[in-house]
Amino acid sequence: MTKVKIGILELGYRAGSDSLSIVNDILQYGIKAEELNFSRLWLAEHHNAHPLHPYTNPEIVMTLLAGYTDRIRIGSAGALIGYGSPYFLASNYKLMNNLFNDRIDFGFSKGRPANYSKHDYFGGKGQEHIQLFRNNLNAICDLYLNEQEKYEEQDIVLPPFAGQLPQLWYLSNSYTDAGLAISRKMNYCRSLIHGLGILNKNYHRDELDEYRGRFRETNGYCPDTAIALAVSFRKTAAEIAEAEARAVNPREAFSVIPVTPGSLGDLIGSYQELYGMNEFVIYDVETDPAIKLENLFKISETFSLC
Repeated sequence: MTKVKIGILELGYRAGSDSLSIVNDILQYGIKAEELNFSRLWLAEHHNAHPLHPYTNPEIVMTLLAGYTDRIRIGSAGALIGYGSPYFLASNYKLMNNLFNDRIDFGFSKGRPANYSKHDYFGGKGQEHIQLFRNNLNAICDLYLNEQEKYEEQDIVLPPFAGQLPQLWYLSNSYTDAGLAISRKMNYCRSLIHGLGILNKNYHRDELDEYRGRFRETNGYCPDTAIALAVSFRKTAAEIAEAEARAVNPREAFSVIPVTPGSLGDLIGSYQELYGMNEFVIYDVETDPAIKLENLFKISETFSLC
């Protein structure tokens, strides 16, 4: 079996004294993730009305993380592209990628801000958010994939001209939009987090294999693929059994899997075969900064990353 790669998903939730302290916790978490040989660190975009919410758009924190690290890939999972300027998003991510040695991931999320219906600061009030997402996805990819044409016909340049594009990732809990991802040269991360009951769904291995095959035929190379999952660490199997009946985070309607380090290893091993994946992006729901760092060591040790 191919050696597994493990990435980390960061949502910014911490039991901290203030939001800037939490930003510092996230930076320390990312630095340690690189030391422990994790493959990626992805930051979600959230617009929560909470005094301890550490950031909204992840790009500034991503830039700091990329500046403090050298090897680990840094990215968004995902950017709420339906509520931002396609031009500015495409420009910012491209510049970041070229400043930081071609290791920036740009994940596209279909989500919307929780409070977007209460005001129009996002610019999408009253509009269908899926259509906003698709329109901006197409616009961003058009800017990236037709760079020479945009320069010659519309006087558009995203610095640096002819520079390396960030890795593009389509984020979804299904493969419904695999065709769109193929046509736009987007890698695919399937979420086992978003949606109640998502863990009981079909593995859809045939759809994944079809996406990979059609992507290779269309674009001439193989895409990267990954599975995202949320875990909550327990000490014993008995504690896991007790938690499984309520393995949902109601704050986000997340499906959360209770695990020990050993059972996480077994789970990922089975998922490698069942889902046909060799890269997994793990969200640890722990909010205590010290324990969260300890869990990072446990995950790295479980998968012999170092």
